[in-house]
Amino acid sequence: MKKLVLFACCLVLFALPLSAQETASGDEKSTQKAGGVKSLAERIQRLEEAIGRDTESDKWYDRIQISGLIEVEAGYRKFEEKNDPAADTKESDVDLATVELVADAKIAKHVDGHVMFKYEEDEVFVDEGFIALVGTKSFPAYLIAGRQYLPFGYYDSHFVTDPNTLVLGETNQGAAVAGYRIGGERVDLSVGAFKGEIDKAGDDDAIDSFVAAITAHPLDFLMAGVSYTSNLASSDSLSAVIEENGTTELTDRVGGWSAFLTIEYLDRFKLIGEYVGALDDFEAGELYSPATLDKKRSPTAFNVELGAMIIEDLGLALRYGGSDDGAGVLPEKQYGAVLNWGIGSCNLAFEYLHDEFEDTGLDVEQEADTLTAQLAVAF
Repeated sequence: MKKLVLFACCLVLFALPLSAQETASGDEKSTQKAGGVKSLAERIQRLEEAIGRDTESDKWYDRIQISGLIEVEAGYRKFEEKNDPAADTKESDVDLATVELVADAKIAKHVDGHVMFKYEEDEVFVDEGFIALVGTKSFPAYLIAGRQYLPFGYYDSHFVTDPNTLVLGETNQGAAVAGYRIGGERVDLSVGAFKGEIDKAGDDDAIDSFVAAITAHPLDFLMAGVSYTSNLASSDSLSAVIEENGTTELTDRVGGWSAFLTIEYLDRFKLIGEYVGALDDFEAGELYSPATLDKKRSPTAFNVELGAMIIEDLGLALRYGGSDDGAGVLPEKQYGAVLNWGIGSCNLAFEYLHDEFEDTGLDVEQEADTLTAQLAVAF
């Protein structure tokens, strides 16, 4: 609760001077350069552009659109163990971090096939693969069926490193998601069903997890939304941690909720705020390491960022975030800055982050300082 109150206060302090102004270019939306974290809204926008494009003919090669992203990163990290200085470590590396190759095929009017191949951590895999059915202006409904990022959370960021909210809540699953839009793009309602990676002990192997989201864009400079999942443990990060403990079943499913707010002013300033949290406790020993067997867990995370364009194509952003019940996986506190320089279709980013980890159950007190340089190109 303490973190939630702090998160709300940060939003109010940042939002008051921005919301008191009127945007000078309401019909223009700022676009995120290559690099950084892609929000769920950005993924949806790219899909809409692919579906809505005109094709020159009915030939198959005119109906396919190819796009992609390449990210190369160099990093330095200093890790300090407060209770054991001899365990301090330093590491550095430069490598190909991510490659994405996306193919969108316009099958027919209002029908699109979408596949994204991804290279990450020395593995190549299908990150997304689905069929999208989109309605008309008079009936603005849609259906997305296949492997996709579920509409839980927003996860927008100016930074190279994922925000804590994304680490906790992002969920990529096979699912069916249906939605409906009201007032053009002013309000988006969506619901979905999926079979989670982690389930309740004794339950059938069936589709029994659900997600729902409401996103509102009441003013050109303001966007807000809330979302719900009935199975937070099936998020990408939590499911991996639970499986490392040797199980895919829990005493009961634990739901989660998320809320976000973004405010843009003059296409120059942008505030991002988000909170993600569990709605109940995970039983002792179900999350994280066996050393925490005597403690229930209710993980939460928040992220607040304020970005500003210094000059055209050169932006600076600040972040403050953190978590509760991170158990050494999510930092209790995180703050830093990033400088983004857009060079045509490329983005050069320089990022600094400071993380503080603390868990009384594990008697852990650690700090990490990370410097990252990323060169990214989108095509």
